[in-house]
Amino acid sequence: IALSDGSTMIQIANDGNLLPAPVPLTQLDEQGIAERYDIVIDFSRYPVGSRVHLVNLAEHQDGKRVANDLTLAEALSGRSADPCVGRFLEFRIVRNPAQADQSQVPAVMIPNPDLSKIPVARQRTFEFGRGANQNTNDPVSSFFGPWGVKTDGGDMLAADFGRITAAPRSGTREIWTLRNGGGGWDHPIHIHFEEGQILARDGSLANVPAAERGRKDVYRLRPGGSVTITMQFRD
Repeated sequence: IALSDGSTMIQIANDGNLLPAPVPLTQLDEQGIAERYDIVIDFSRYPVGSRVHLVNLAEHQDGKRVANDLTLAEALSGRSADPCVGRFLEFRIVRNPAQADQSQVPAVMIPNPDLSKIPVARQRTFEFGRGANQNTNDPVSSFFGPWGVKTDGGDMLAADFGRITAAPRSGTREIWTLRNGGGGWDHPIHIHFEEGQILARDGSLANVPAAERGRKDVYRLRPGGSVTITMQFRD
């Protein structure tokens, strides 16, 4: 997402709430289902009577992944076959405030929890992909859909709410690698009840953008990619 005039937005939070520091951006990252981006826009730079739009730059050809990240000019041209590309929300600047807005985005917000002194109790790898098997037959808890999860190199298994694949102990810290098994798809992975911190994308911290360096509970793997996270299980 970008502003139609290409000006800067400030991202202050994501699905894990406030970031450690604000992140100025001219366009947001691709956003997955359940991911949240909180942004601040300074409308004082626009004269009264102006109109500015939010613009979707992410072009889809099917539901598997984003096919192209368009430039702002391409998204505004109207040439995309994706009807969701382009302007989708209009802001109208209609008046000056009765009193000057003195609010400022602070340079420091909420530091990340420091987990470095907590020993790593376990490392696990979860791979997501198609072609899942089912090793149970409970008509209530087991499912036979095409999508599955492979845990620590085991079989790719379909969902079963009665199966315990991993049982972290309360208070312990673990490191998990979430891996896209391939096939040209991208989908957010959501871990309930606990936030984590991303240690690496595709094996490197350098691949983690500033907007992903706060707490999170939704992780997009990208096609063929992986995310390594650390979590403490408090609840």
